[in-house]
Amino acid sequence: MRAMNSFIVAAAFAGIVFFGIGSFGWGYDEIVVSHGGTLSGKVMLQGTRPPTRIFHLIFSPNIDFCGKVSDGKANRLLKEFEMSEDGGFRNVVVAVVGVKAGKKFDYNPELTIDTCRIGPFVTSVRNHHPITLVNKDPIAHDIQGYSLQDNYTFAMFNKPIVPNSTAVKPIELRNGHYIFRTQCGVHDFMQSWGMAVGNPYFSVTGPDGSFSIPDLPPGTYDVIAWHPYMKVQARQVTIPADGKAAMNFQFDAAQVDIPLYGFQTGYRLETALIPLHPIEPSIELQLP
Repeated sequence: MRAMNSFIVAAAFAGIVFFGIGSFGWGYDEIVVSHGGTLSGKVMLQGTRPPTRIFHLIFSPNIDFCGKVSDGKANRLLKEFEMSEDGGFRNVVVAVVGVKAGKKFDYNPELTIDTCRIGPFVTSVRNHHPITLVNKDPIAHDIQGYSLQDNYTFAMFNKPIVPNSTAVKPIELRNGHYIFRTQCGVHDFMQSWGMAVGNPYFSVTGPDGSFSIPDLPPGTYDVIAWHPYMKVQARQVTIPADGKAAMNFQFDAAQVDIPLYGFQTGYRLETALIPLHPIEPSIELQLP
């Protein structure tokens, strides 16, 4: 994907050795952090929010159940760009890279399947560590995991998961890869993304775009901000002992990097299902 090329260019420009051994968790020592500091800030998305992708439910099974969340016209909306009223950008990974030693790294990611949605939409993963898949739905899903780099996508696992069950799968990224993506093989609107981290100093921005990364050992570090469809941003920060540092990022919506095949923004069948099979969203009426 072009977005992945953008990441490599930006990382090289910033002088970040992101694909080295430390990137995926090796070479990190757990210590007692004394006089640690906190990095906090906010990520903004400037400009008009990119369009929401639209998937007609007629192309997938389980229309009655999955239709509990829809736009009321038998369509499912995949919201890949979420902004607060003031432009705060949700679902951006902010990660401090190059930390060689710090607090305990016991992060165990989990993806939850609920009403034909995989959440969270963006998360962080650890190479050679497990990820837990929790299916809360009364229907089966086929969760496919992929390892991505540039324009290359490789299948990592394919896990059919039965109703109301839990499964655990290992994250095994190929050499040089750092992006993890999942989707359901039978419901194409169920998608999520992950970025590999090599230490516990990361955060995913909340609904207002804010983030906070505590207990950082004092020092100077490179920090990246990543969203799967935007060019990565990289900056440097100095964390004072027993202090706080602020860092904000701003993305430009006009620079969104979505492949052409991803621009599925039109109502391909409009209201074709409604006369034959009414679907009233009972859990959430989605708005573009």
